[in-house]
Amino acid sequence: MATLTPQFFRLLEAEEKDVFFKEYKNTERLYTQLFATKPSKKAYEDRMQVAGLGTFVTKPEGTPIAFDDPVQGAQARTVHQTFALGWRATMEMMQDDQFSIMGQMSADLGDSARDHQERLAWGLMNDAFTGTTYTGLEGDTLCEATHAQLRSGTGSVSNILSPAVALSATGIEDIMTLADTTTSLEGRFIQLQPNILVIHPNLQHTAYELLQTEYKVDSSDNNRSTVQSSRSGLRPLESPYLSSQTNWFMMTGPGKNTLQWNNRMSVTFSRAQDAETKDQKFYACYRSSVQWSRWRGIFGSQS
Repeated sequence: MATLTPQFFRLLEAEEKDVFFKEYKNTERLYTQLFATKPSKKAYEDRMQVAGLGTFVTKPEGTPIAFDDPVQGAQARTVHQTFALGWRATMEMMQDDQFSIMGQMSADLGDSARDHQERLAWGLMNDAFTGTTYTGLEGDTLCEATHAQLRSGTGSVSNILSPAVALSATGIEDIMTLADTTTSLEGRFIQLQPNILVIHPNLQHTAYELLQTEYKVDSSDNNRSTVQSSRSGLRPLESPYLSSQTNWFMMTGPGKNTLQWNNRMSVTFSRAQDAETKDQKFYACYRSSVQWSRWRGIFGSQS
């Protein structure tokens, strides 16, 4: 299939005054504010986790010291995929275009690739409460109430508000407490300080009130806000790629969470000419995958 002159006959007339194409600029990349990008030289990436030693036990006088062993967890594999798109135009269309619109289509392939990369990355977050596509090392969902521990006897751990709480001071306070009481694979308390509030743009006004108001929102008392950004350290990250307008997350940044973008091949452009028709052909493709390994540092509410 190719773009023919009859399809864009108006571009062949010089008297056309205005041609609207690529009049909007893309916003800054969003997924790079959450995902750590790592290069890959294989067709896939394997990952696994190991739990360290257990806790100390009493040693009665004259008895041997108890010994313990680390625990190896499951292994998971993420296979890279190739994504591509092409465009083709006839020699006549390229020659007769009076406004050079056809010549800009290669740049539009770049914009399309960028949009697709955002959708690929944010697809992982859209799956956070269902786990139908992306699961962790133990086959668990990114956000759930019963994450299993590798070491027996340490119980399960939650990174979700259950029941769900809408974005509010109460909800943020609950996740702040949940983060401060989270335990490691070994059952030890660890200090996690989520500093990114991930929301759909539909919640931006609520987030502004919560994070920028010195006193409690919608309260007649002069009680100080417990979630103001100067105290909580939160900054909002709005993503229109989130499929839910009400779900929200509190997260640590790239490298501190385990959201990972595997870059097997960056976006690559190529151009060719059909030897028989002289049609111009443009291509763009990239190879990547996204994954998460451990849920710690990521908290959510499906509201």
